[in-house]
Amino acid sequence: MRELRTCPVTGRGVLLNDGWVDLPPPVPAPTERCWYCAYAGPVIAHVDTVRVVPHPVPALGIEGDPRPTVVAGGVRRQAVGAHELLFAQGHAPVGEAVLLAVLAARWTDLQGDQRLRGFGATRRDAPGAHAVWQLFAVPTELPPSLPAGWRDAERAHGERILEDAGATTLLAWAPRVPFETWVLPAHGIARFSRTDPELVAAVGAAVDRVRERLSLALRHAPIDLVLVDGEPWRIELLPRLAGPAPVEVATGLPIHGVFPEAAAEYLRDGRRATR
Repeated sequence: MRELRTCPVTGRGVLLNDGWVDLPPPVPAPTERCWYCAYAGPVIAHVDTVRVVPHPVPALGIEGDPRPTVVAGGVRRQAVGAHELLFAQGHAPVGEAVLLAVLAARWTDLQGDQRLRGFGATRRDAPGAHAVWQLFAVPTELPPSLPAGWRDAERAHGERILEDAGATTLLAWAPRVPFETWVLPAHGIARFSRTDPELVAAVGAAVDRVRERLSLALRHAPIDLVLVDGEPWRIELLPRLAGPAPVEVATGLPIHGVFPEAAAEYLRDGRRATR
Protein backbone atom coordinates (compact mmCIF):
# COMPACT_ATOMS: atom_id res chain seq x y z
CA MET A 1 0.00 0.00 0.00
CA ARG A 2 1.42 3.37 -1.06
CA GLU A 3 -0.01 6.78 -0.34
CA LEU A 4 0.92 10.45 -0.71
CA ARG A 5 -0.50 12.66 2.03
CA THR A 6 -0.40 16.44 2.48
CA CYS A 7 -0.71 17.90 5.98
CA PRO A 8 -3.49 20.54 6.22
CA VAL A 9 -1.49 22.49 8.85
CA THR A 10 2.07 22.54 7.53
CA GLY A 11 1.40 21.83 3.85
CA ARG A 12 4.19 19.28 4.02
CA GLY A 13 3.93 16.14 1.92
CA VAL A 14 4.96 12.67 2.99
CA LEU A 15 5.18 9.38 1.14
CA LEU A 16 3.85 6.41 3.13
CA ASN A 17 4.69 2.92 1.93
CA ASP A 18 4.02 -0.08 4.13
CA GLY A 19 6.40 -2.14 1.98
CA TRP A 20 9.22 0.27 2.83
CA VAL A 21 9.63 -0.24 6.58
CA ASP A 22 13.23 -1.36 6.05
CA LEU A 23 15.15 0.45 3.33
CA PRO A 24 17.17 -1.68 0.88
CA PRO A 25 20.75 -2.38 1.99
CA PRO A 26 23.57 -0.22 0.62
CA VAL A 27 25.35 -1.18 -2.57
CA PRO A 28 27.54 -4.23 -1.87
CA ALA A 29 31.29 -3.85 -1.63
CA PRO A 30 33.28 -5.04 -4.71
CA THR A 31 34.40 -8.15 -2.82
CA GLU A 32 30.79 -9.26 -2.34
CA ARG A 33 28.33 -10.49 -4.92
CA CYS A 34 27.09 -7.31 -6.59
CA TRP A 35 23.32 -7.16 -7.11
CA TYR A 36 23.70 -4.89 -10.13
CA CYS A 37 26.36 -6.97 -11.87
CA ALA A 38 24.28 -10.12 -11.34
CA TYR A 39 20.93 -8.54 -12.25
CA ALA A 40 18.84 -10.74 -14.55
CA GLY A 41 15.34 -9.33 -14.04
CA PRO A 42 13.10 -7.15 -16.23
CA VAL A 43 14.75 -4.28 -18.10
CA ILE A 44 12.88 -1.08 -18.98
CA ALA A 45 15.56 0.27 -21.31
CA HIS A 46 19.01 -0.85 -22.43
CA VAL A 47 21.32 1.72 -24.08
CA ASP A 48 24.79 0.41 -24.88
CA THR A 49 26.07 -0.81 -21.48
CA VAL A 50 23.55 1.17 -19.43
CA ARG A 51 20.41 -0.51 -18.07
CA VAL A 52 17.23 1.00 -16.66
CA VAL A 53 15.34 -1.43 -14.41
CA PRO A 54 12.46 -1.29 -11.90
CA HIS A 55 13.47 -0.87 -8.27
CA PRO A 56 12.99 -4.22 -6.50
CA VAL A 57 11.26 -2.50 -3.54
CA PRO A 58 9.66 0.53 -5.21
CA ALA A 59 8.66 3.58 -3.20
CA LEU A 60 5.94 4.33 -5.76
CA GLY A 61 3.70 2.09 -7.89
CA ILE A 62 2.81 2.38 -11.57
CA GLU A 63 -0.82 1.34 -11.03
CA GLY A 64 -3.51 3.40 -9.36
CA ASP A 65 -5.49 6.63 -9.45
CA PRO A 66 -3.49 9.74 -8.46
CA ARG A 67 -6.55 11.98 -8.05
CA PRO A 68 -6.62 13.53 -4.56
CA THR A 69 -9.30 13.11 -1.92
CA VAL A 70 -9.75 15.24 1.20
CA VAL A 71 -10.08 13.49 4.55
CA ALA A 72 -10.35 15.52 7.78
CA GLY A 73 -8.95 18.52 5.95
CA GLY A 74 -5.85 16.68 4.73
CA VAL A 75 -5.17 15.55 1.18
CA ARG A 76 -4.45 11.95 0.37
CA ARG A 77 -3.85 10.17 -2.93
CA GLN A 78 -2.48 6.87 -4.12
CA ALA A 79 1.29 7.05 -4.54
CA VAL A 80 1.30 6.50 -8.28
CA GLY A 81 4.66 7.00 -9.88
CA ALA A 82 7.90 5.47 -11.04
CA HIS A 83 10.95 4.33 -9.09
CA GLU A 84 13.71 3.06 -11.35
CA LEU A 85 17.41 2.21 -11.19
CA LEU A 86 19.87 3.23 -13.88
CA PHE A 87 23.36 1.72 -13.97
CA ALA A 88 26.06 0.41 -16.28
CA GLN A 89 26.96 -3.25 -16.48
CA GLY A 90 30.15 -4.12 -14.61
CA HIS A 91 32.27 -2.05 -12.24
CA ALA A 92 34.40 -0.42 -14.94
CA PRO A 93 34.30 3.38 -14.55
CA VAL A 94 31.57 5.04 -16.59
CA GLY A 95 31.58 8.77 -17.20
CA GLU A 96 28.75 10.74 -15.64
CA ALA A 97 27.88 12.16 -19.06
CA VAL A 98 27.00 8.67 -20.33
CA LEU A 99 24.70 7.99 -17.40
CA LEU A 100 23.09 11.44 -17.58
CA ALA A 101 22.33 11.05 -21.29
CA VAL A 102 20.36 7.85 -20.61
CA LEU A 103 18.74 9.45 -17.57
CA ALA A 104 17.58 12.40 -19.70
CA ALA A 105 16.02 10.05 -22.27
CA ARG A 106 14.18 8.08 -19.59
CA TRP A 107 13.06 11.30 -17.86
CA THR A 108 11.57 12.47 -21.17
CA ASP A 109 9.78 9.15 -21.68
CA LEU A 110 8.15 9.33 -18.24
CA GLN A 111 6.88 12.84 -18.96
CA GLY A 112 4.60 11.24 -21.55
CA ASP A 113 2.55 9.78 -18.67
CA GLN A 114 0.01 12.50 -17.88
CA ARG A 115 -0.31 11.26 -14.30
CA LEU A 116 3.29 12.20 -13.47
CA ARG A 117 4.15 15.80 -12.59
CA GLY A 118 7.36 15.85 -10.55
CA PHE A 119 10.71 14.25 -11.28
CA GLY A 120 13.93 13.80 -9.33
CA ALA A 121 17.01 11.64 -9.43
CA THR A 122 19.88 10.89 -7.09
CA ARG A 123 22.78 8.56 -6.54
CA ARG A 124 25.45 8.05 -3.90
CA ASP A 125 29.06 7.96 -4.99
CA ALA A 126 31.28 5.93 -2.65
CA PRO A 127 34.61 4.12 -3.08
CA GLY A 128 34.12 0.78 -4.81
CA ALA A 129 30.35 1.20 -5.15
CA HIS A 130 28.47 0.54 -8.36
CA ALA A 131 27.38 3.84 -9.94
CA VAL A 132 23.57 3.75 -9.68
CA TRP A 133 21.10 6.57 -10.33
CA GLN A 134 17.65 6.28 -8.76
CA LEU A 135 14.91 8.01 -10.75
CA PHE A 136 11.62 9.04 -9.14
CA ALA A 137 8.46 10.36 -10.78
CA VAL A 138 5.54 11.47 -8.59
CA PRO A 139 1.99 12.71 -9.34
CA THR A 140 2.57 16.10 -7.67
CA GLU A 141 4.58 19.13 -8.74
CA LEU A 142 7.94 19.61 -7.03
CA PRO A 143 9.00 23.11 -5.90
CA PRO A 144 10.28 25.17 -8.85
CA SER A 145 13.99 25.85 -9.19
CA LEU A 146 15.12 29.07 -10.90
CA PRO A 147 18.86 29.44 -10.34
CA ALA A 148 19.77 31.19 -13.61
CA GLY A 149 19.91 34.71 -12.16
CA TRP A 150 21.98 33.62 -9.19
CA ARG A 151 24.32 31.63 -11.45
CA ASP A 152 24.92 34.62 -13.70
CA ALA A 153 25.53 36.93 -10.74
CA GLU A 154 27.99 34.46 -9.25
CA ARG A 155 29.84 34.15 -12.54
CA ALA A 156 30.18 37.93 -12.72
CA HIS A 157 31.38 38.12 -9.11
CA GLY A 158 34.00 35.42 -9.57
CA GLU A 159 34.10 33.83 -6.12
CA ARG A 160 33.35 30.21 -5.17
CA ILE A 161 33.20 29.11 -8.82
CA LEU A 162 35.02 26.79 -11.21
CA GLU A 163 34.49 27.21 -14.94
CA ASP A 164 34.43 24.39 -17.48
CA ALA A 165 33.49 24.42 -21.15
CA GLY A 166 29.69 24.62 -21.14
CA ALA A 167 29.31 24.14 -17.37
CA THR A 168 29.64 26.27 -14.24
CA THR A 169 30.50 24.85 -10.83
CA LEU A 170 29.44 26.88 -7.78
CA LEU A 171 30.09 26.29 -4.11
CA ALA A 172 26.66 26.82 -2.53
CA TRP A 173 26.03 30.22 -0.94
CA ALA A 174 24.27 28.65 2.07
CA PRO A 175 25.56 25.06 2.10
CA ARG A 176 23.50 22.37 3.84
CA VAL A 177 26.72 20.39 4.33
CA PRO A 178 30.38 21.46 4.05
CA PHE A 179 31.60 21.62 0.46
CA GLU A 180 28.09 21.46 -1.01
CA THR A 181 28.68 22.08 -4.71
CA TRP A 182 26.35 22.74 -7.65
CA VAL A 183 27.17 22.02 -11.29
CA LEU A 184 24.86 23.50 -13.94
CA PRO A 185 24.90 24.61 -17.58
CA ALA A 186 26.94 27.78 -18.01
CA HIS A 187 24.30 29.43 -20.18
CA GLY A 188 20.56 29.27 -20.82
CA ILE A 189 17.57 28.18 -18.76
CA ALA A 190 16.65 24.82 -20.31
CA ARG A 191 14.91 22.16 -18.21
CA PHE A 192 16.68 18.80 -17.98
CA SER A 193 14.54 16.94 -20.50
CA ARG A 194 14.98 19.76 -23.06
CA THR A 195 18.73 20.28 -22.71
CA ASP A 196 21.02 19.94 -25.70
CA PRO A 197 22.98 16.66 -25.49
CA GLU A 198 26.24 18.60 -25.68
CA LEU A 199 25.31 20.51 -22.53
CA VAL A 200 24.41 17.26 -20.75
CA ALA A 201 27.85 15.96 -21.70
CA ALA A 202 29.55 19.17 -20.50
CA VAL A 203 27.81 19.08 -17.13
CA GLY A 204 28.55 15.37 -16.77
CA ALA A 205 32.25 15.90 -17.48
CA ALA A 206 32.37 18.76 -14.96
CA VAL A 207 30.68 16.56 -12.34
CA ASP A 208 33.37 13.91 -12.86
CA ARG A 209 36.12 16.46 -12.22
CA VAL A 210 34.44 18.04 -9.20
CA ARG A 211 33.61 14.67 -7.65
CA GLU A 212 37.24 13.59 -7.93
CA ARG A 213 38.43 16.81 -6.25
CA LEU A 214 35.89 16.49 -3.46
CA SER A 215 36.74 12.85 -2.90
CA LEU A 216 40.44 13.64 -2.50
CA ALA A 217 39.79 16.66 -0.27
CA LEU A 218 37.37 14.76 1.98
CA ARG A 219 39.28 11.46 2.13
CA HIS A 220 36.81 9.59 -0.06
CA ALA A 221 33.69 10.35 1.98
CA PRO A 222 30.44 9.29 0.24
CA ILE A 223 28.94 12.00 -1.94
CA ASP A 224 25.24 12.27 -2.79
CA LEU A 225 24.53 13.49 -6.30
CA VAL A 226 21.07 15.02 -6.73
CA LEU A 227 19.61 16.06 -10.07
CA VAL A 228 17.32 19.06 -9.55
CA ASP A 229 15.18 20.15 -12.47
CA GLY A 230 14.60 23.83 -13.09
CA GLU A 231 15.62 26.75 -15.25
CA PRO A 232 18.29 25.58 -15.64
CA TRP A 233 18.65 22.12 -14.13
CA ARG A 234 21.65 21.29 -11.97
CA ILE A 235 23.55 18.51 -10.22
CA GLU A 236 24.05 19.07 -6.49
CA LEU A 237 26.95 17.25 -4.82
CA LEU A 238 26.54 16.82 -1.06
CA PRO A 239 29.34 15.03 0.81
CA ARG A 240 27.86 12.81 3.53
CA LEU A 241 28.79 10.25 6.14
CA ALA A 242 25.12 9.35 6.50
CA GLY A 243 21.94 10.77 5.08
CA PRO A 244 18.25 10.39 4.35
CA ALA A 245 16.70 7.91 1.94
CA PRO A 246 17.34 8.60 -1.78
CA VAL A 247 13.67 9.33 -2.47
CA GLU A 248 13.71 12.12 0.15
CA VAL A 249 16.95 13.53 -1.29
CA ALA A 250 15.51 13.60 -4.80
CA THR A 251 11.94 14.75 -4.15
CA GLY A 252 11.91 16.38 -0.72
CA LEU A 253 9.28 13.87 0.40
CA PRO A 254 10.08 12.06 3.67
CA ILE A 255 9.43 8.34 3.37
CA HIS A 256 8.71 5.66 5.93
CA GLY A 257 6.43 2.70 6.45
CA VAL A 258 4.49 3.68 9.59
CA PHE A 259 0.98 4.85 8.77
CA PRO A 260 -0.51 7.07 11.50
CA GLU A 261 -3.53 4.77 11.79
CA ALA A 262 -1.21 1.85 12.60
CA ALA A 263 0.73 3.99 15.09
CA ALA A 264 -2.52 4.98 16.82
CA GLU A 265 -3.61 1.34 17.05
CA TYR A 266 -0.26 0.46 18.58
CA LEU A 267 -0.45 3.26 21.14
CA ARG A 268 -4.02 2.35 22.07
CA ASP A 269 -2.85 -1.13 22.99
CA GLY A 270 -1.16 -0.42 26.31
CA ARG A 271 0.29 -3.90 26.60
CA ARG A 272 2.21 -3.52 23.32
CA ALA A 273 3.17 0.12 23.88
CA THR A 274 4.85 -0.63 27.21
CA ARG A 275 6.97 -3.51 25.98
